[in-house]
Amino acid sequence: MRSWISARRILCVLLLAPLVLGMGISEQEFLCENAAAHLEECCPSFSATPALCRQNVGCNGDEELWLTADESRCIQDRECGDLVASNVCEQAATRMKLAEGGSTGVARPVVCR
Repeated sequence: MRSWISARRILCVLLLAPLVLGMGISEQEFLCENAAAHLEECCPSFSATPALCRQNVGCNGDEELWLTADESRCIQDRECGDLVASNVCEQAATRMKLAEGGSTGVARPVVCR
């Protein structure tokens, strides 16, 4: 019985350590993942790649994500019909192509306002 309790404690520590040490998902990555999922639900031809919302740190230390936190919130707050009608789906697809192409430091079109 005692070994089971020790094993559970070790497992809990191993599972929680990355979050406590700051190695978990950032808020901006979380928002981006939710926005990408909403776009996949709403936009007929949109398909997000698994690495789309992983945070990248550039040479000067700037963190760059496919979508900003404001854009992610904007996408999540809109209904599917509105996303399609206001061309957010197309703008998101264009932005995704830029991100996949490794375009950093390039002026990126705003996806959602």
